[in-house]
Amino acid sequence: MLSNALHALPRYDLAYTLSGAGGMMMEDGKVDPFIGRPILGGQFAVEFLPTGRWHCLQQWNNASIGVGAAYLNLGNEAKLGSAFAAFAYMNQPFYNGTHFRIGARPTVGLAALSKRYSNTLPDGYKPYYQGDGGFDKANQSIGSILNAYLAMELYMDFPIKDGWEITLAGGWHHMSNGSVMHPNAGYNLFGAELGVRYAPSRSSSQSRPSSPPSTKELHDEVEKPWAVEISATGGMKQNYYADNQHGQKFYGVATLKAAAYWVPVSIFRIGGGFDAFYDGYYAAVNSEYANDNAGAPVTYFGKTYLRHSKVKNCFRMGFSIQPEFIIGRLTAGLHVGFYIIDPVKNLEPYDKSGEDPDAIPMDGEPFNRGIFYRYNFMKASTYQDGWCYMQFILKYHMLDNMFVQLGLKTHGVRAEFIDAGIGVAF
Repeated sequence: MLSNALHALPRYDLAYTLSGAGGMMMEDGKVDPFIGRPILGGQFAVEFLPTGRWHCLQQWNNASIGVGAAYLNLGNEAKLGSAFAAFAYMNQPFYNGTHFRIGARPTVGLAALSKRYSNTLPDGYKPYYQGDGGFDKANQSIGSILNAYLAMELYMDFPIKDGWEITLAGGWHHMSNGSVMHPNAGYNLFGAELGVRYAPSRSSSQSRPSSPPSTKELHDEVEKPWAVEISATGGMKQNYYADNQHGQKFYGVATLKAAAYWVPVSIFRIGGGFDAFYDGYYAAVNSEYANDNAGAPVTYFGKTYLRHSKVKNCFRMGFSIQPEFIIGRLTAGLHVGFYIIDPVKNLEPYDKSGEDPDAIPMDGEPFNRGIFYRYNFMKASTYQDGWCYMQFILKYHMLDNMFVQLGLKTHGVRAEFIDAGIGVAF
């Protein structure tokens, strides 16, 4: 009976990859003093090969999916430590020949980091305090143990014999927590892997599986060329490491989205919609105005002119273009938008010293800007948010009319917050 039950379980064609990894940390002004030796490590992955079972992967040129684990020594044991990552990935082939394969590999997962701000601050310095110089001596890039792990690589596979292959890959890797805990500059690194890959089903000693149907035969008609979705998400964030010197300080965040999508093909859709955002940080006041706002949360960030605690500063609304890729019940997209209502745009940049002629000085008057205005997009991470925002969005449709959603909102390279929630589709 047990053997019959086991025989009835679905069988998968698998491939196993063991590779060594190396790379270099990218300079960003925060991690630079601690960059030392090259990054070294390794990883192991299990991949589900295309067999025709998953229709959604056949539509992506017979793509395959996999899961893996990696270890990386980040090149400075005292300040950067090591990373332990668990991840899922998708191998999207551009060319899938008999003797050579090349493609793209998007990866998403979680990374645990052994070193962060709290355990690299030297003895004798006050945690999260600006005045004693301790921040410059600690890890300024990572504030939490658990972080998001993202990667985008190009891969190449070279079949040798009996299911064995040599595999190469290289690309961009990122680790950060989306401003859930500060500091959160994150790590950006260029990494490369060299290893071996073994697929038992492709061995000459095994019966070879039938070839999966061609992508053209599997390209189905779009059932619903139009879709409307509404989602509500929420979370929490920290804004600046020094705000925690009197205890960990978190602010609530939320997003409400309503959008319409056109679905021209079964693997892609594009839409547009309105986004409403709440970020509780903007009800705080700058430390120099704390005495005038009794009971209000205080921030030491000093990049926004927060003279009075006003809840209305927490709300923004915008319109975004929303391209999304479809992989079965999963959609992934980059939404790019501009603010229609944004009180923060008139409060940045702020320089209490008055030395910056383009910034609001202490006790100065806010700006009076329209929807679009000139600002330095490349300095948005430390200077001002600006009128353009982006969201990296993942959705999984549990039902035809209900989905869960995870989003990361950014301005330029600076993450504002991560939030998660549910949505409905019509």
